[in-house]
Amino acid sequence: MDNVLIISILLIFLTALISNVMQQRKRDRVLKDMQGFHITLQMLSDKQVWGKMHVYSNGLELVYTDPQQTETGDLSSSYILHQEDLDQIWVFYRFHNELSVKNQQRRKLEVEETIHPGIISRAKRTIRNLLNAFNDAINEAFGVFLNRLKGGSSAFAQQDTYLKKVSASALGLVGNVFNPILERYINQRVVVIVENEHKKDVFCGFLKEYSPSWLSLLDCQIRRKDKLNLNDIERVSMQRTIDMEILMTEEDGNVILDILISYYGGQNLKLIAIEDQDRKLNYFHKINQTIKHKGSLSLRLDDLPPQCTRQINLKNLPVEFSMVAPERRTPETPVENEAYQGLLPELALVFYSVRIADVYIPRSMGVLRHGVDYLDDSH
Repeated sequence: MDNVLIISILLIFLTALISNVMQQRKRDRVLKDMQGFHITLQMLSDKQVWGKMHVYSNGLELVYTDPQQTETGDLSSSYILHQEDLDQIWVFYRFHNELSVKNQQRRKLEVEETIHPGIISRAKRTIRNLLNAFNDAINEAFGVFLNRLKGGSSAFAQQDTYLKKVSASALGLVGNVFNPILERYINQRVVVIVENEHKKDVFCGFLKEYSPSWLSLLDCQIRRKDKLNLNDIERVSMQRTIDMEILMTEEDGNVILDILISYYGGQNLKLIAIEDQDRKLNYFHKINQTIKHKGSLSLRLDDLPPQCTRQINLKNLPVEFSMVAPERRTPETPVENEAYQGLLPELALVFYSVRIADVYIPRSMGVLRHGVDYLDDSH
């Protein structure tokens, strides 16, 4: 009797441990692909958050490169989304030009494997779909197995509920909600429309994956108005198309910014303006110019409002910031002085661009509307 009791207790703890570990490791099949990449989050409210993504079983976290000030005046290091917050998301963007060299290579490999899947990846998907198709049959077979165990051991007879829980958790890790239409277009180029009563976006890319709540499109061409915060040195340096060199000086007690913008993207870059980031100061320095590949533009900001530069100690000036992509740095390139990053005013460069990105879309608002013929084999 004591042996049966000990076996029962051990089974309870063992099955609880296995089930909890499986649940903690269970992350959304689509969202987990963003792990470790720098991602742009766009909320339904049009608020944007940029940071390095960490995906958990019950939420998401975007870690900032530049700490952000909270309503209390404290500096926050990340933006956390709990499970109940995910319905406030419009889309996630993974822009290729905003990734490190290592992550750019990771992304290229992922795109290549999606466009031209190999035998192993096709076999893995076939096996997973079979598990989905026979999910009920597997559960029934496991039940028969438990019934056989009951006949030989009363300890197993008492623990079938816990064992079934482990079985369900294991199947959940490999299973998925099978959708015949989405499955038909996996690895194919498609058009997905994302819309609600207020706005609409259309994305064309390769359908990589779907889950009950999300789907992912790779290699989309994104045409949109965007912002780049000038005081986030790491982000400006990391993105690969816009280099910025800023000289901050003082004249007659006023802070002056001389900015050199150099562009290395494939499509023309339309520069709109420089404005304050939260738009509370109503500062707007109009640019309205277009830069071509390897072109540059010099700007002088000598009309900054005092509220924008009040954190700057004039005794620290002049200060020079060189935010250049690593592959274009030379021995003569000044090193970014991040110790003085806090001196930079909270300004943003506003521009229209055409960039390559992967898009992660909530299925509650995104609908696969068209298949697309793809004739380019350059990938």
